[in-house]
Amino acid sequence: MNLSSLKLRLLRIIAVGVIVSFVVLGFYTSKVEYEDGYSTIKDEEILISEQGTKFIEAFLESKIDILKATLEEVSFKDGVSIENKTMMNGLKLANKAGDFMGVYIGLEKNGYVISTLEGLLTPQKDDYDPRVRDWYKDTKKRDSIGVTEPYFDSTIKKSVVSICAPLKINGEFVGIIGADLSIDTIIDAVSKIKLKNTGYSYLVNKDGKILIHKDNKLLNKKDELFLKIKGGEGTTSFKGVNANGTDLLASYGLIPTTNWYLVTRLDEQEIVDEVISSITTVILIYLALLVLILAVMFFAFNKVLSPLSNIEDTINFFFKYLKGEEKEIKALDSSNSNPIVQMLQNEMKIIEKRFVEDKVLIEEVKSVVDRVNNGKLDVQVKNSTSNKALNELKDILNEMIETISKNVNSDINPILDVLEQYSKLDFKNIIKDPDGKISRELNNLNELITTMLKENKQKGLMLNKKAKILLDNVDALNRSSNATAVSLEETAASVEQITSTIVDNTERINQVSEHSEELIASISNGQDLANLTVTSMDEINEQTQAIADAITVIDQISFQTNILSLNAAVEAATAGEAGKGFAVVAQEVRNLASRSAEAAKEIKDLVENAAFKTNHGKQIVDDMIEGYIKLNEDVSKTTKVIKEISSSSKEQRVSIEQINEVVNKLDKETQQNASVAAQTQSIAKDTSIIASEMLEDVNNKKFRE
Repeated sequence: MNLSSLKLRLLRIIAVGVIVSFVVLGFYTSKVEYEDGYSTIKDEEILISEQGTKFIEAFLESKIDILKATLEEVSFKDGVSIENKTMMNGLKLANKAGDFMGVYIGLEKNGYVISTLEGLLTPQKDDYDPRVRDWYKDTKKRDSIGVTEPYFDSTIKKSVVSICAPLKINGEFVGIIGADLSIDTIIDAVSKIKLKNTGYSYLVNKDGKILIHKDNKLLNKKDELFLKIKGGEGTTSFKGVNANGTDLLASYGLIPTTNWYLVTRLDEQEIVDEVISSITTVILIYLALLVLILAVMFFAFNKVLSPLSNIEDTINFFFKYLKGEEKEIKALDSSNSNPIVQMLQNEMKIIEKRFVEDKVLIEEVKSVVDRVNNGKLDVQVKNSTSNKALNELKDILNEMIETISKNVNSDINPILDVLEQYSKLDFKNIIKDPDGKISRELNNLNELITTMLKENKQKGLMLNKKAKILLDNVDALNRSSNATAVSLEETAASVEQITSTIVDNTERINQVSEHSEELIASISNGQDLANLTVTSMDEINEQTQAIADAITVIDQISFQTNILSLNAAVEAATAGEAGKGFAVVAQEVRNLASRSAEAAKEIKDLVENAAFKTNHGKQIVDDMIEGYIKLNEDVSKTTKVIKEISSSSKEQRVSIEQINEVVNKLDKETQQNASVAAQTQSIAKDTSIIASEMLEDVNNKKFRE
């Protein structure tokens, strides 16, 4: 075997070995690259979920603490009504301190709503009854403070949540106090979370209903991805799942205050593509190295063997460096001017430089995370690297730190110290140089609490002073009410006796009035009978006159008959003896005429006497009728006077009965006033005790006076 054949065989063996080594190394490197990419994404997603949930939790907790402080410090002793200025001022201060959209109270008794923005709302006037609303019923059932799910407020055109807590006075449920909070800060924080090109975050409740999402069409729908990755009671989770035919890498973090979850998802294909791209790059590098190595080996065997040995050692060290077994790459012989050697040397330096940059960046990230864990948020990751994924992670971390710093404070430790002092009722200190929203709001809260404590102390002193004055006045009122009650009781007895006397007089006057009515009726009957008598006498007078006329006719007939009888006697005397019989008859007729005339005269005298008597009786009856008329007028006047007296007596009776009723009512009210005065005295004593307890409670708290 000649040297060239030996070199060729040796070259083949080495080439096969190198190729196999590259294939194995490429497979192992690909596996490591995929596992590293998967692990990196897992850590990124979990970190994003944890940091996001901590931010949202801190934001909501700060608002809940303000509402709790309002419940503890605002006075509801003067009643829950819009006229309670102290309560309304406290609600307005809470609204300002919490940057709320409005603070309100829904009342259980009548369904009224007392709002810092809209004033008083009633079911009758505004057609709004909080007792049938979900936020009211859920809070009442939960019997603790809580946060509603987000909803869109059409009035302000923003998404808001309501922080609600039960309002109890002396252990009795009165209603629900709530505050509407814009969640633009949470939406912005969630929207800014980005992971590579396809990764983003959104918010769901414990049942998987989507609450906040960049795609508004998905709001309030079930999130199948969350339901697949959710498991157990852990606060975070990471899992690879298939949703709607797409492989995803998803994680979530729990927000304990609301039982919401921040879900972060990333298309697994993007990671696979990145890993494949990275593996392809590595494979190409390996292939290039393989080609270079084979070329170098080929030319080396043709020239000198020593460079081959040097390259082999360097490549072995390079592979160990890639696997992390070596800390640095062994340099080739710089005196070797072979272009392949020089190219290999340059590529290894570039790879070494990238590895060093990645290591420096990761170390800085660790340092920044340690500082953040210590409460310092005034740091940023400064270094960069050629690795795109690590640069994206650095940008996300810097954005998150900056957002938390703006919303909380650049240093969380002063906040924790102040909160610890607040928990011990020490409100003297504030956060110095606050540069975050929460730190500034905590200082505003401190000002609010200090103002309330000052007001409570002043009002407690005033209440204590007024309670003593009230107690003295109530004592005097109590004595005066008792004396008045005794006097009114005696007056009531006297008025009742007078009432009885007036009632008896009224009844007697009514009896006299009834007798007067009966007398008037009798007089009227007598007058009617007298009128009938007059009528009858007129008729008798008329008949008597008719008789007198008839008698006059008879008298005339008698006179004519007498004349005729005289004529007959004369004729009979002239006739002589022949007329004697006729003369006798004439004499008899003359005698009969004379008697008829006498009888007619007697009857006429009787009739004239009867007529005189009749006219005299008529005159007497006319006088009687005039007497009846005069008597009737006098009795009518008397009856009218009696009726007027009766009417006045009845009015007096009604008046005295009303006076009696008023006196009795006044007596009862005076007795009630005496009872109320006694109760007021007890209340005044309780008020004095409450004022003392209020002052004692305020004095137990430390604040700037």
